[in-house]
Formats: sequence, C-alpha cells, structure tokens
Amino acid sequence: MSYDRQTIHGVSMSLRQLVLGWDGYRASVAQQLGVGTTEVVALGHLYQEGPLTPRDLGLKLGLTSGSVTALLDRLGKSGFVTRSQHPDDRRSLLVTPTPAGRHAMQWFYDELDGIVDGVLGGNSEVPIDAIASLVTSVGEALIEHVQDGKASR
Repeated sequence: MSYDRQTIHGVSMSLRQLVLGWDGYRASVAQQLGVGTTEVVALGHLYQEGPLTPRDLGLKLGLTSGSVTALLDRLGKSGFVTRSQHPDDRRSLLVTPTPAGRHAMQWFYDELDGIVDGVLGGNSEVPIDAIASLVTSVGEALIEHVQDGKASR
C-alpha cells in the first residue's frame, strides 16, 4: 500500500510531536532528579541493558571518553551509579545503576506508563499492536538511517 505525500507528512509531524513530548518529559524528569537529560538517557541504557563499560555507554550516547568520565562523575556524585572493576578485563570498568538509580528509572517508566495508559484509555478502538509495531519500525529505520551515514550533509 502506498500513501500520498500529505498523509506521510502528517505522520512525520505526529512523530515530531511525540519526540517533542518525549524530550519535554525527559527534561522534566531530569530536573526533578537533579541531573541533566544526558544523565537520564545514560541511566536508561544502564537500567534497560544492565552494566556497561564506560566505552560502550559513550558509544550509545555519542560522547567522547572525557565526556563520559565527567557524566559518570556527576551520576556517581548523585548516587545513581557505581563503577567497579570489570570481572573479565582488568583494564576496564563496569558502570552499574545503584538501587537509587534503578528506583529513579523505574519511577521514570512508571510515570511514562501512566501517561500512555491515560491516552490509550480514551482510544480503546485503536489497534495498539499495530501502533506499537509502527512506532518501533520507524525508530529502527531512523537508527539504521543514521548508522548508514545517510543523515550527514
């Protein structure tokens, strides 16, 4: 099935609204936690994926090693992460969310789930599996686009 440009553009603008809402929500949570938005993103990776090396976290965030060190210093000072010796590589560290860091991210996602539930409750006729699949597919396509270097000018 093919859609006209106006329909496609409408969906793109709806996704833009989703991203703007997400950014605002993340900034609000960051302010409440007393950290920056990049710290919230880092905590999200650690919460969802488990302990990561600073290098791996930096790759996910697009940060230099020096920036990752500063970010981890801030998260450590806030009590949200710990750094420990990597069990398989004595030259490397592992970054792990503390109980406070896990609690903060659980709160982040619980609040988000409540917002989504409120929207879905008023739209019970919407095929939620199809919407979830569409949003996931668009996100994956965007990541692939960036990884292929198509977004650079």
